[in-house]
Amino acid sequence: MASVLDFERYGSELDRQLLRRIGYTNGLHKIRRFARLVEYVYPIIPTSVRALVQIIIREENILAESERPLTGTKYAQGIVDVAQALLLLDKFGPKLSLSSQGYACYYLNRLPEHSRALDAFLLEKVINSDGEYTLNILQLVSEGKSDPIELGELLLSRFLKLIEYKMAWAQTHINERFTQRTMSAFLTESQRVLKRALAKEARTVEFFYKHIVNPRLEWLRDLGCIEHGDSGQPTLSPGGTRVITQVKRLGGWREEFVILPLDVWLTKQLSIPNLYGIAEATDYSWTLVSACFGECVARSHIIRDAESLLKRVKTIYPFVKLANFNEADAASIHEVLSALEGASGRVVSQEEFEIALQELVKAFPSEIFKLSKRRGRGMYIALKTSR
Repeated sequence: MASVLDFERYGSELDRQLLRRIGYTNGLHKIRRFARLVEYVYPIIPTSVRALVQIIIREENILAESERPLTGTKYAQGIVDVAQALLLLDKFGPKLSLSSQGYACYYLNRLPEHSRALDAFLLEKVINSDGEYTLNILQLVSEGKSDPIELGELLLSRFLKLIEYKMAWAQTHINERFTQRTMSAFLTESQRVLKRALAKEARTVEFFYKHIVNPRLEWLRDLGCIEHGDSGQPTLSPGGTRVITQVKRLGGWREEFVILPLDVWLTKQLSIPNLYGIAEATDYSWTLVSACFGECVARSHIIRDAESLLKRVKTIYPFVKLANFNEADAASIHEVLSALEGASGRVVSQEEFEIALQELVKAFPSEIFKLSKRRGRGMYIALKTSR
């Protein structure tokens, strides 16, 4: 049974995963700008939000050319906020740094032909951080809905039903009273915030709908899940159709909404059941990505050859090791391999990768060694600097 301290430690992560949505995205339409943001952060790690905002204004205005230049700091601050919500940035006190995912993105940006793998990476971040908003929009598009206002109304109506479903699930499936109350409190607060947003006057609510729906429609288009025909109306692309099919196969499809599971590691830490018992819960987001980019989803064999895996680790390691340290979060390497394989329709199992990496440390002790865990999860590794 998890303790009160466990819930304090993982409370923010539980809140994020109970409802995977970023919420208001400040009207940020271009999903790939968040990959560019990693390039701005990397040379100045650690940095302050204020310093990063100024760099964003300068660099984005150079790239904008004919587009309207950024002037104030509000828009740039929004870019930072959404990048944090997409898990590309970590914040330690007043300072920002790259997360494990952010380091992986930095490596993918370096690849000569990186666009497909980078899009696979970004799609996984959207699903993992915003999937219950984004995939429910995809579900609505699959039903022939296209008007942003109608999509916004239906999305938030479904989201309120999704919250009610999860509250009922917590009451039914969680016996420990403290755990039940904690999860219900998170869901009740989310419900209150949504209802408050919808209680404003009509023009404000219409603006809210557009800013919830339009950016995500463009993200889904940029990442290959929807397309616009001659009429300009969004429809599912072949990749988007495969994503929807995979959601149904994994058990996340309900008649009135799409629902995503909690990460397996979190359910273990907090001793709670998952929202539904799919075998692929550990890799569900990468499974959906692989469905989008490949004709059929298959398990990757990339980690089964120890010598080949070591070569790949050595190639990736210089770009993902922590700034000013000779060590890297193994999760960064898994993210890179998953993006490269996901772009070809293959899934790199997280559990199998961790086992393979541990075996790699044993097989090549003169090349690589394992460090202790940090921040409650994951494994850190280092390459021997003498070689």
